[in-house]
Amino acid sequence: MRSKVIQTASLLALLQHTACAVPTWPAATDELEDLIYLNKGYRSTGLAGAVTPCSKGLTTSRVTAAEWLRTAFHDAISGNIYTGQGGLDGSIAWEIDTLENEGVFADDSVKAWAKYVSDITSLSDVIAAGTYVLTRSCSNISIAVRGGRVDATEAGPLGFVPQPQNAVSIFRNQFARMGLDDQGMVQFVACGHSIGGVHGADHPEITDETIATFDQSPASLDNAIAVEYMSGKTKNPLVVGKSVANKRNSDFKVFDQADDNVTISALASDPTLFANACQSIFQRMIDLVPYDVQLSDPIVPYEAKPYALQLVLLDGGSNIRFTGEIRIRSTQKGVSQVQLAYTDRSGALVQTPISTIAKGTASGFDDSFAFFGFSKDLPADTSISSFTVVVTYSDATQATFDNDGVGFKVQDAVIYQAPQSCLDSSGKLTVVAAVRDVQAAPNLEVKIKVPQASPNPVPSISTTTIPMATQSVVGAYQLYSADVSLSSSTDSLLAFGIYGGDSSDTRKGISGLPSSCTALATQIQSSSSVLSTSVTSVSSSSSVSVSSSLVGVSTSHTSSDSIGPSQSTSISISDTVSNSPSSTQSQSISDITASSTLVSTTPGPTANSAFKGCYYDAANPRALSGKATDNKDMTVEDCAASCSQYQYFGLEYATECYCGNTLDSTSTSRALSDCNMPCGGNSNQSCGGPHRISLYSNSEYSAPVNTNVTGYEYQGCYSEGSVTRALVEKSFSEGDMTVENCASLCSGSPYFGVEYGQECYCGKTLQYGSVLKNAGDCNMLCAGNNKQYCGGLSRLNLYLNTSASIGSPINPQVADFTYQGCYTDSVNERVLYDTWQSGPDMTVQKCAGVCASYTYFGTEYGAECYCGNALGNTTAEVEEPECGMTCAGDVTQKCGSGYRLSVYKKSS
Repeated sequence: MRSKVIQTASLLALLQHTACAVPTWPAATDELEDLIYLNKGYRSTGLAGAVTPCSKGLTTSRVTAAEWLRTAFHDAISGNIYTGQGGLDGSIAWEIDTLENEGVFADDSVKAWAKYVSDITSLSDVIAAGTYVLTRSCSNISIAVRGGRVDATEAGPLGFVPQPQNAVSIFRNQFARMGLDDQGMVQFVACGHSIGGVHGADHPEITDETIATFDQSPASLDNAIAVEYMSGKTKNPLVVGKSVANKRNSDFKVFDQADDNVTISALASDPTLFANACQSIFQRMIDLVPYDVQLSDPIVPYEAKPYALQLVLLDGGSNIRFTGEIRIRSTQKGVSQVQLAYTDRSGALVQTPISTIAKGTASGFDDSFAFFGFSKDLPADTSISSFTVVVTYSDATQATFDNDGVGFKVQDAVIYQAPQSCLDSSGKLTVVAAVRDVQAAPNLEVKIKVPQASPNPVPSISTTTIPMATQSVVGAYQLYSADVSLSSSTDSLLAFGIYGGDSSDTRKGISGLPSSCTALATQIQSSSSVLSTSVTSVSSSSSVSVSSSLVGVSTSHTSSDSIGPSQSTSISISDTVSNSPSSTQSQSISDITASSTLVSTTPGPTANSAFKGCYYDAANPRALSGKATDNKDMTVEDCAASCSQYQYFGLEYATECYCGNTLDSTSTSRALSDCNMPCGGNSNQSCGGPHRISLYSNSEYSAPVNTNVTGYEYQGCYSEGSVTRALVEKSFSEGDMTVENCASLCSGSPYFGVEYGQECYCGKTLQYGSVLKNAGDCNMLCAGNNKQYCGGLSRLNLYLNTSASIGSPINPQVADFTYQGCYTDSVNERVLYDTWQSGPDMTVQKCAGVCASYTYFGTEYGAECYCGNALGNTTAEVEEPECGMTCAGDVTQKCGSGYRLSVYKKSS
């Protein structure tokens, strides 16, 4: 089952601006790092090549980058902050044939990604990497990629993906599930539709064209979609054309009806604002993951990264050959020499370093790399334990890379012997390993790609473990071997590895293996001598038959449970996939209710909590909205532990646990008999019922506070502005946000506010429409300190610098013009339409200069200036505070607001 609780990670973390720890090799994200950074050249992965250039497509009428972006969105839109389902979890692989994914875009996208999925890289991680490369290919926007996502094992619920026929109220709900307000919704649609278009074959009710592009630059992720829309020149098929009559003009509904074109107007006026909005939105999309999934730090390129490190025991056992490659980041300067300074098995530094030779170069969007290979024979009695990389650059400077202080480790206790291994024409793989005498007998672990049920094109990974049989002794090493029959295809083999005691040699492949195995000599007298003893015939090795559709494993021994040189292990693996439900599959809630005796009494308090009673719980809003988990083995104690940082916790529907610091006003007391479902993990305890929550209070809870910060005064819980954010100067989002962190980030700004647990906003003034709200609306805990409040959904904990001199912005006097008042405006029927200008340095005086030859001028939305000889179209004077937005170039002046025009008229 998919995890049912989500988190939203950083919204604004630009890869190049994120403070990241230097990666330590090896890491679980090493494959992802290759996917992101090795776009061209030596060892390139090919992921970026599918979307580079941005105009590239499977046919001339398709744009793969747009299809990847749409597929990623369709996967992530299932994220629901209220019910806790979905997010970027790879469920799209199970949803390819649904009506919400009409056409071939999702099928082709998932098939393209499937080849990069492995036992350490999930489909959802590949989707995140794919979003990075398509965004980077189509623009200068860079998003941070983290690893660690876990794929869903089933399709998500229907109804989450926006459909063009929806009303704006439905769109609003669908995006609100992701935690996006109207502004975020408009930004998401504009950014998502800045590339590609609509195919007539899939949507004949929208267009008759093979492809009707959203704007005139369908292979560039830019603000043309907004510029063309605001200028009235758009050909966007979701704004004009057949879609209007068929009520499928969804982009118009979102842009116009969500906020009267305020957000789309801002995006049209400022390409940088558009790019920043897209970066933020796409970051939120790929970081929307299940609550219990821990994402890695943002992935940055290694300065030095090893590849294919391999030890091989040589004939006679007196020497070990060490081979591999080192990748050096050469973005800043070229590399002239690379050496490995290494320590032997005892940890002593060997005086003579290992030299390397150049192998090739590679590049990504922003980085270049040089590869160097090496081969060195080492004495087996001293061997190697770790190394550092010494790089001499083309400018003669040197740098040593020590893998975050721990060195690049090399173990020589368990060694895969590639020269003695082979793959014959029948598909039988023989794997030979050398194990130092201090180690236990090893096992061979084989990972096989197993086709999944239609429509999912992504194979699952099945692992089989096989005991290896002993062969001869060579020097200090015991040889072992095992046979694997790849009965379907060698393509089904993902990787194999050898495990012995605490040591392993893993992630091996079959590329380059000979068709027959070569024996390893147990003794060697001279370079010209013949072998006196060779490895025991591989016919006495452990043997297993593996199919690409394996499910279960049964083991039988020929004579005894100990496997010796003359004994073998036979493992039979089923080559058909069972479609029957697993006997270990968790029961549904209805099954639990039907098969269990309902508990008629409520449990007593746990050690640190008190039972408060049975309460009503709506699906929206929840009785407790701080955190939620779902566990088929749920108990009262488990829920109490999960909610230890909250004032209340409650159990519902047998398996669900909710936490919060406030009980929603809609949650009222109900009869105890309503909370009579037995807990999934303890049938003697009651865990609420349908829309009924067994409520507890935490007796050791200490309430978070609205922290006092030196130099600032807490102002209260404020809403966002009615047409813009409350604070518009700067914004940040951090996974460890605290009130103090935000104060530091906003140093120099009169105001700062924390919102949504991890967001920080700074401003020189509070924008119009931001008003004081109930303190209970700001009940989200800070991501970096659970004893502090950091606002809520569209709610700011607002702070004011006590030394700041805050005056209300004014309508200044301007030579030759007189201020007339605050007037309504519309994007489709501008009040002043003869000419206009916008910019980040807008002031009232600048606008007066632009409009010097006109009768009227007006400022709007902080940065826009309009000129005309008459007040045209429908307009009305409104209250002056509605034009309270400060000018972008001078915060002491007013410059209208969203669809509000500060109007001036020539005096003579």
